[in-house]
Amino acid sequence: MTVCVNCGIELDDELKICPLCGKDPGYIGEQENITKNYPSEIIQLQRKENRRYLWELSAILAFSGIAVCTIVDLLMNKNLKWSLFSDVSISAVWIIFTLFLFVNKKPFILVGTTMLTILAALFFFDLVAAGQQWFFSVGLPLTIAAFFSISIIVILYNAAHFKGLNIIASALLILSGFCIITEMILDEWLKDAVDLRWSLISGISILPVALIFFFYHYRLKKGNRLDGFFHI
Repeated sequence: MTVCVNCGIELDDELKICPLCGKDPGYIGEQENITKNYPSEIIQLQRKENRRYLWELSAILAFSGIAVCTIVDLLMNKNLKWSLFSDVSISAVWIIFTLFLFVNKKPFILVGTTMLTILAALFFFDLVAAGQQWFFSVGLPLTIAAFFSISIIVILYNAAHFKGLNIIASALLILSGFCIITEMILDEWLKDAVDLRWSLISGISILPVALIFFFYHYRLKKGNRLDGFFHI
């Protein structure tokens, strides 16, 4: 067995080229220019290359879809109509996909830029379809409330030392609050008066489930079993 001087893995004696780094396992070049590639570094490089290739493929698919929709709309209607919505939707999805590829380790930047992308798409939809009728009254506050809720869940997840049912319970409580905010916004826009109904029902229904999750989580954290606690 020989060891590749470039990446450090063991090879069969008859191998002339290392299958991992692709170099001569016995050649290290000039001493002042020696650079060893370890397996972890090579794997990381391959991941970056695969991510770039995936991004390039997604860009080709996205812009091909935009081109097809635009050309078909022009041929059918002699003008841009429905293709405006599809083009903006495809662009927004591609931008969000790009963010998830390259900014996935920075959750707050990811959430913030994704929110701005969605807000821009909604503003365009409202501008083209209705002339700015519902974006500032409904689309903007609902989107901000949704991403604010997601940000709280992310903060709680990062801050929790023992992650389990407590995260699910917190997410359920935040969801009930988001339902209440949603009904308030919709009532104000549709009826100019707030009359909470379905959101209160959903909140009351979610509350006992969240409390059960909290209870079970923290009893488990203390090392207690439910069957012992209830003397079953």
